[in-house]
Amino acid sequence: MNCPVLSSYDLVVVGTGAAGLMAALTALDRGAQVCIVEADHWIGGATALSEGMIWVPNNPEALALPDAAAPETEAAAALAYLRATAGNFFDAARAASCIAQAPNALALAERLAGLRFALNHYSRDYYPDAEGATLGRRALNPLPASMRRMDRSLFARLRRPRGTMMVLKGLSIASQDAGDYLNFGRSPAAILRVTGHVLRYLADLLSGWPRGTRLANGNVIVAQLAVAVRQRGGVILTEWPVERMLREGGKVVGIASQRGQIRAKQGVILTSGGFNANHEARKALVGAHHHVAIPAKSAIQPLDDLVAGTGAALARDVSQPVLWAPASVVPASVGRSGAWPHFGDRAKPGVICLGPDGKRFANEAQVYHDFVPAMITATGTHPEGAHCWIVTNHRALRRYGLGPIGPFPVRLGPYLRAGYLKRGRTPADLARTIGLPPAAVQDSITRFNAFAREGRDADFGRGDSAYDRGNGDATHAPNPTLGALEQGPFYAIRLVPGDIGSFVGLRVDENARVLDAKGAMVPGLWAAGSAAAPLTGGTYPAAGLTIGQAMTFGYVAALDACAAPVETRAAE
Repeated sequence: MNCPVLSSYDLVVVGTGAAGLMAALTALDRGAQVCIVEADHWIGGATALSEGMIWVPNNPEALALPDAAAPETEAAAALAYLRATAGNFFDAARAASCIAQAPNALALAERLAGLRFALNHYSRDYYPDAEGATLGRRALNPLPASMRRMDRSLFARLRRPRGTMMVLKGLSIASQDAGDYLNFGRSPAAILRVTGHVLRYLADLLSGWPRGTRLANGNVIVAQLAVAVRQRGGVILTEWPVERMLREGGKVVGIASQRGQIRAKQGVILTSGGFNANHEARKALVGAHHHVAIPAKSAIQPLDDLVAGTGAALARDVSQPVLWAPASVVPASVGRSGAWPHFGDRAKPGVICLGPDGKRFANEAQVYHDFVPAMITATGTHPEGAHCWIVTNHRALRRYGLGPIGPFPVRLGPYLRAGYLKRGRTPADLARTIGLPPAAVQDSITRFNAFAREGRDADFGRGDSAYDRGNGDATHAPNPTLGALEQGPFYAIRLVPGDIGSFVGLRVDENARVLDAKGAMVPGLWAAGSAAAPLTGGTYPAAGLTIGQAMTFGYVAALDACAAPVETRAAE
């Protein structure tokens, strides 16, 4: 990836996630010369690690449904939904811009990069009772694609997906494939599809590829956008950590690092992940609570240092500083090591979460961003800090898996020997193993089992919401999320507060222009993705909103930057 470096471009983009690549591709389509710089060795940022879902009201598939609302009606409903769920820090102007421009950004990504998305008919807006909420209308999953046409040197720099999204150490599993892998051995059709994936994967390895070329989820978004950027003459530089902005007469006109300077006639678009990749800088955001940062770490400057001297303002007035997700830490001795987010497993039948007192403290199936604050409130005063235990029995573990542990036939031994997975013959045995009061654990499980048989959680309402039920098991009755833990052995994994991104970012307007403390534009500087403050001000009301915003405002930023007048003066 040692591309020739020009001393000057029309536009410089910082960061290679969905926002940065989308900004670059949009600018290239407008005839601009573009350079993208990435601090890391790998391209893709947090997008490459994600499921890749995007939230796009008025997407073509939804508009084609027989009962589709008129575009202006759906736009108003989507805006009402965000307003109803965003709390006190909602940015209505940016939300309206995002809703209006998201279909255009999607169309450009499909036209220029060949990306294809499919409407997720089962994805619910996270708060289904709120005004404007919909089921299966706004969230789309990227379709898998073969990337054998991709330049091998570029492919080798693509960040690998999380272990949850791979099997056999290199075969990507799309969200749409999960049912086949869960039902392998139960369905002839699933056996055929999975076998086909494995055979193509083996063929890739025999052909010298470092992993399977059938990419999925956020990985395929990054790959196809990066290929399109390179094909249109965009330059992608890795291991290029930006240290400061170059300015001329108050305008940002480039970037500088120990590797030199790159000038930008139109300006700079920051999409570098904000506080996401700088774990040290993010510690100050989350306070005293021990937590684990799930996004990949890289040597980027803290966001406030990066824009020092430009006048750019950080938006710290958010309801939550980060996008919370409960996490466990898998020991290095196990293949899938590192911080591991627990999203849907908490909602499966036969799974509960217990605090240090051995009692349930929240609806386990609720939105992950809400579950962690509930954990902190209930357990944050414990000497070991906020934490809980996710508990299940053998039947549920083998059926659904738990965290990084896949369903049968994945072996439990490595996780047990590493001490990550705890086991007990009875609830009392398990309680003694993990240091909880045995009587309290037994009482909690007995009470929960009664709720499961009845199909109603009288304590926390688990399964009452359509969101809860959607993350359960639709084949399980009477409640898709409630299953009794009756037969041992029993298992537990320790969970702590984790996060998958920062909600503190640069103040920006509806055109992705970075603003100063007085609300005036910082000339020559735009921001998108996690470098910009979220339009919902610290809430997370819909699946795919992060990457949907990132792609949309990367697109918007490039349109605005390419329309900006060019000025040249001596560099400061």
